[in-house]
This record gives sequence, structure tokens and C-alpha cells, in this order.
Amino acid sequence: MKNDMLENRVRTGEPRDYTERFEFKFTVGNNIICQRYFRINNFNPLSLSSLELANTIRECANIIDNDLKDKTAKYLEIVAPRVFNSLQEMEDYYADGKDRGMRLGEGIVVKNCPNNYVWGKKGEPVVVKEKFDNGEFSAELSEADIVDYKFAFYDSGREVCSTTWQGVYPKFVRNSIDLSNKRGKVAEEDVPKLGAESYLMYKMVEGKSDIVYKIIKEICFTCSSTDNSWYTTVQHYADDKGKITKYDNTELPRELRKEYKRLESYEQGYR
Repeated sequence: MKNDMLENRVRTGEPRDYTERFEFKFTVGNNIICQRYFRINNFNPLSLSSLELANTIRECANIIDNDLKDKTAKYLEIVAPRVFNSLQEMEDYYADGKDRGMRLGEGIVVKNCPNNYVWGKKGEPVVVKEKFDNGEFSAELSEADIVDYKFAFYDSGREVCSTTWQGVYPKFVRNSIDLSNKRGKVAEEDVPKLGAESYLMYKMVEGKSDIVYKIIKEICFTCSSTDNSWYTTVQHYADDKGKITKYDNTELPRELRKEYKRLESYEQGYR
């Protein structure tokens, strides 16, 4: 709820001599894509070493990942061509005369072929002079396509808990990340006036809400419980010698044997 948090917004020209205590950062590679300072009312310090906070940070990463996957699906629905390994494969695919659900003007790419094709008015592939495929759809994935993503929660500048994952989203999607989902939104009557890139942005955020607020709300809820017994701070981990190890949400030792059932899903997460 709005009473549970206050995002720190800095107005142009307004003096700023402090920042809120809590912060999250979302980074892609070494670049900070989204950073927000906020307040947590009724903050419970016990939450900083809790399993609940670790799970919440993982859930925040899931929110971002799902948002980018959804935008990827919308992007591919509009621009992704059909890809074939050879001309013969393409000809065989369309030999029966069926349109295969093709849209007029939909792109067709044949690997290692000098030409690109589009679905023509006569219901067959037509050669076009433009090379609209830059290898994004027909080339094999390279290391440059696999990017590291990180979501981290901070207390007074100190990283408390974070989670990382590797994502393979189209270049257009990852270069236009906006967790507020405001960029690209236009009035419905202005949609016909949009250029190709602006239309892609419009479709990717269509019907979406601001997930920055949702992320902050999740963290505030987890860190503000007045019931200390709600937090799981010491887990029943044991090594081969039976030594109990205190749970630390910033580093979960993989060599420790899990004995607390609630943690089963945690080790299957991003870490």
C-alpha cells in the first residue's frame, strides 16, 4: 500500500542533502538500468537476515524477467521472420499452396542466401532487395547475446541480498528496458501516426503497468512485519558432521545439506 512506502523522487532544481535508507538496483552487465531509493515504514531489522527477504528478492527478479519475456513475445510476433536452412526447405514447406498462417508482408529468411523474402499478395514468397535480417534470427547465439542481469537490495549503501540470471532477449528489447512501462505509451488516436520503432515500443508496453511500484511494494511488505516469529532467520542446515549453520541470505553454501523443507524451491532459483 502507498502508506507502506515512499519512493524518493527528486525534482529538478530541488536541493538534496539526503537519500532514503533503502534502495534497489537492476543492472544489465555493468550498466545500472533502474535504481530507486525508498522508505520502509515499520521496518523490522530482523528481515535483513531472513529467508523471506531472499525469496522476495528472487520474486522481484521473476517479475522483471517475466516482463522482458512478455515484451520479447510481442516483439517477435511483429518482426520475427520465418527462418529456413535452405531454399529447398522453404520451397517444400510452401509447396502444398497453404499460407501456413502467413501475414501479407511477413518476412522469410533463408540462411546463407543473398536474398530475403516476404509473403506476397499471390500467397507465395517474393524476393525483396532489402536485407532486413541482420543475423538476429538466423545466426547462432553468441556470447554477446547472453547477458548477465542482476537485481539487488541495499540498506544504507550496503548490498543485503541479490540475485542474478542470464537472459537471452532480442537486442531491441534489452536496449529499451523501462520498468515503469511508460515509454512508448500514446493515445489510441495517435497510433496510426507512429513509425515502425515507436509502434514496436507501443505494442510492447500495451496494457502494462508500472512494475517499479510493484517491486518496492513487495520489499516493503516483507521487511515490515511486526511479528518476529514470521521470519525464518536460522535454518536447519547441517554439513556432514552435523554442524548447524546459520542462514545467510547473501550466500547460500551449496555444499550444505538441506534439512528444512521450505528451502527446496530456493535452491532451484537463480543462485
